[in-house]
Amino acid sequence: MRVIYAFLAVRMLRLARFDLARSDMLYRDGDAAFARSRDRVRRAEALAGRADLRTPHW
Repeated sequence: MRVIYAFLAVRMLRLARFDLARSDMLYRDGDAAFARSRDRVRRAEALAGRADLRTPHW
């Protein structure tokens, strides 16, 4: 019985570590996407300002 529990524990640890690594990757990718979006908005507002357009402020 202990062998079964040990096998299950090792398997659960592997899955948990994989899930944690995946979560970290998604978190970093999300931060990068958010930074890109902010930069795009900043550039779009700068272009609209040069064109003398009003931009909506959400």
